[in-house]
Amino acid sequence: MNARPLCCFFSCAVIGLLACACSTPGTRSPQSKDFEADLAQLKRSHPASPAALSVQLNYAEFLLSGAQGPCAERLEHAQEQLGSVDANPEARVMFPEGWANVADLEYRVHLARADCSGVDRQNELQAAVVAAQRAVELYRNVFDYHSMVIMQFDAAVAMHQLGEDPAALKALETALDMDREYGFRDDAPENYKLLLSWRGEPAGDEEVAALMRDFPQRKAALKFGWRANDAQVSVESHRECLQDGQIVPSNAAATFERHIGPGENGGWSVSYSSRLSRYEPGVWPAMQGSQAPAMVFAPALLPGAGFKVSAIGEFESVTDSASFAAQLATSTEKLIRAAAPAGDRATILTNEAIDTTTSFFTPGMLEAAAAENYQLETAMWIGATLDQGVWYQVEAPLSVAGMPRVVVQNRIEFAFTRRVPCTAQATERTCVEIVIRATPDKEALERVMADFIGPDDESRIADYASSSQARIVTDPATLLAYAREQRVYWYASLGRGRTILQSEHLVSRTTYATD
Repeated sequence: MNARPLCCFFSCAVIGLLACACSTPGTRSPQSKDFEADLAQLKRSHPASPAALSVQLNYAEFLLSGAQGPCAERLEHAQEQLGSVDANPEARVMFPEGWANVADLEYRVHLARADCSGVDRQNELQAAVVAAQRAVELYRNVFDYHSMVIMQFDAAVAMHQLGEDPAALKALETALDMDREYGFRDDAPENYKLLLSWRGEPAGDEEVAALMRDFPQRKAALKFGWRANDAQVSVESHRECLQDGQIVPSNAAATFERHIGPGENGGWSVSYSSRLSRYEPGVWPAMQGSQAPAMVFAPALLPGAGFKVSAIGEFESVTDSASFAAQLATSTEKLIRAAAPAGDRATILTNEAIDTTTSFFTPGMLEAAAAENYQLETAMWIGATLDQGVWYQVEAPLSVAGMPRVVVQNRIEFAFTRRVPCTAQATERTCVEIVIRATPDKEALERVMADFIGPDDESRIADYASSSQARIVTDPATLLAYAREQRVYWYASLGRGRTILQSEHLVSRTTYATD
């Protein structure tokens, strides 16, 4: 099974970290003092930056694979780095590339300890299995399926070393089932060879080739084929913000009806009804008691604005942005006032939330959101033919997390990952899952930030980073989407030492009346 490198979540070029970068020809290998110097520098310049967590993980990786010295001492130091990351509240809010890596590295620490003298080998191997299984789920949660399968393989190896042969065999068979589901053809021969060996069967090239003959090679041909239909759309948004060392959660939700009908010149018109009858903007954090919280969230922009597309699926215009913006702002203000808690700060927070609502729910914001959502769910895929497991790359403008009025060029990576049932009740795998990762272009972001806020403003953004990951389930024959799950993370360092770390987990499901 192929190994995967550990990568920094933040671009090394942004913060100039030596330890974060991979060695290149002509440069010396990093030393422990380099990682420690980088951590000290970050604590001085950006003490709350999640980039420090990435350095700690890379330091642990170095202690496992590149450092000199007694194994017990190195592994203890590596475990200290992992423990520090795991206990940090910043890691719990915004660390998408790190959560699974912590469990991944813990697996490697326990596996290495099992070979160190003076330790309980059985206990360390059992801990390695637990860490590997945890990493499998964490990689699954961030749609990193290849790393997920590798950790499933690693769990099997640790079970085999424990002498738990039936469990190890079952775990390896599960890894191979994953290889076939996600199309990881390059990894499968090695895994089949090991499987045959563990079964005590011949494991030569011919035997492996026989098992590989029916290994699936899938393509997804995506076509725009909308039809008139009615559907119910449910959207849930769970947000978390780090405030004064505490994680503050917020939940928003909406359920509404969507109608697709014939438009002009053979195109389609999308309209919505009941958009505000079951809408919760998620302004007030989850609180205990009735006292005012320490903060409020911006209202979540969940209900959709109507729009038109052409006969070939090109986005044309939003149809009701002005009237719906006014309705949305009025309804949201009423909900904010109705749910306002008691306390001395409640009036200030309520006014702050209402001011945000007024400036946030504008026709332009609704139009931009409608166009971006349609682009990600439908327009990007019209006419595309994707090989399973192949990552493609494009650039496109997207709104900036935390600052939706700001749009910058993003590097977008995407892949057709597997075939899935369109709904929970369906049995046939007629839909496809597409995974998307988006990261703002560093230079484009810096240019926009320089114009967005004056250099002397106390709210000047000194450092910013974000990432977005999404999975879309769509019918390749029509490009009618059934589900979208998106995870967005962002961090900003402001003037006077203030920082914002926030994450959002958004889940949207569409149920069609004709299904």
